[in-house]
Amino acid sequence: MTEETKEVQCIDWRRCFAFLEILRSFRMAIHPAKIFLCLVGLGACLGIGVLVDQAPAPVGQTNVHIGTTNVLDYLLSTGLLGPEGRTSYYDNMRFIVTKTLWGHWALPYVGGKTWDDFVSFMVTPLSAARDLVSLWIEYWRDSPLFALINTVLSLAVWALIGGAVTRMAAVRIAREEGVPLKKAVGFSLRKWPSMVASPLIPFGVLVLLAILVALPTGLVLMIPYAGEVLVGVFWGLTIVMGVLLALIFIGGCFSIGLQWPTIAAEGSDSFDAISRSISYISSRPWRYLFYTGFSAIYGCLTFLLVKFVTFLALWITHMAVGRFTWGEGDVTKLGRVWEMPTLAAPWPQGGASLAEGAESWATYLFQFWVWIALGFMVAFLVSFFFTSQTIIYFLLRKNVDATDMEEVYVEESEEEPLPLEQKAEGSQPVKVEEAEEGKSE
Repeated sequence: MTEETKEVQCIDWRRCFAFLEILRSFRMAIHPAKIFLCLVGLGACLGIGVLVDQAPAPVGQTNVHIGTTNVLDYLLSTGLLGPEGRTSYYDNMRFIVTKTLWGHWALPYVGGKTWDDFVSFMVTPLSAARDLVSLWIEYWRDSPLFALINTVLSLAVWALIGGAVTRMAAVRIAREEGVPLKKAVGFSLRKWPSMVASPLIPFGVLVLLAILVALPTGLVLMIPYAGEVLVGVFWGLTIVMGVLLALIFIGGCFSIGLQWPTIAAEGSDSFDAISRSISYISSRPWRYLFYTGFSAIYGCLTFLLVKFVTFLALWITHMAVGRFTWGEGDVTKLGRVWEMPTLAAPWPQGGASLAEGAESWATYLFQFWVWIALGFMVAFLVSFFFTSQTIIYFLLRKNVDATDMEEVYVEESEEEPLPLEQKAEGSQPVKVEEAEEGKSE
């Protein structure tokens, strides 16, 4: 009896190495509907911040700069100071996009650049996230009313946008089906209260417990002579509560990225999103950190490609149209209204100094569309974050709860009837008289 030999035709690498599912993030994040939603969110948040900053002090008229950046470099990059002698919210956002996020194009051993310069250029999304967090800390420290209003309004916007993007990503991951933009936004609107509440609840609990611990401790400490002794005796309990508050803070910060994917995948509420995300992270902390690190590295690489394509599109457009325009000397009419984009500075530089008359007005129109193109570039990064966090949630859910990747919450309007139901719905009832006539014939 001959033995049958079996040959391995192919290896399912994603089944062997589950983290490779994260490689799907780029293909899903580049979807036009997701990019458009994220661009709308970016524009809304920028507009909200600029409008709030125009309010009278102490709400607006802020003068804050990013704490992690050299002050001299920052002032030089933003044109020394804003038109009102201060660093406005718009100046900060422009600096993060044009300087931190775009970075300095560098290749090792080219133009005196080193490997450190190349690595710094590669991790510009992480640097931008660091600067954004640092800027928000400075706003909370120096302009708390502005930070509070802007945080609440921005959270309301991103809860809607993030809910729709994570919903589209969740259905794509589980069923390989696309969700129309209208249905995704409708789902996010229905779940919007839970989307808004889920990031706020852990920090609300943190503030409440901190007040319950700090207020009586502070009052007892103010008692002359005996207060410091009593507090010193029970200071160990206060430190224990401090440890609990630290754990709540850490859990709240790390679970933010998984809360909206939880609601999108399970159709649940904010409490379920908090409990699931914290439970998965605490059960598999090293796995979660590995998934997040791998996603960050992959996101930086894909963002490098997106940046290059964006610059190439602008450069080719300028070169092609510039060949069919004319001007005085080496400066064409196109060059007067829109300067040639470069790798170091693809964004508009405030208009060419040679533009006059109608050209000076057209400069702003050209700048608007160039900024829209660069806005799509930034929107991809936001879409990638939401998409990769949704994939990480599915991977952790499968590892902790043994839930298949194909399981996802489906609303009644999205459910498709079974083949038999479709046939029953499509069939017409046969009248008794017609049946009898058929039998007689």
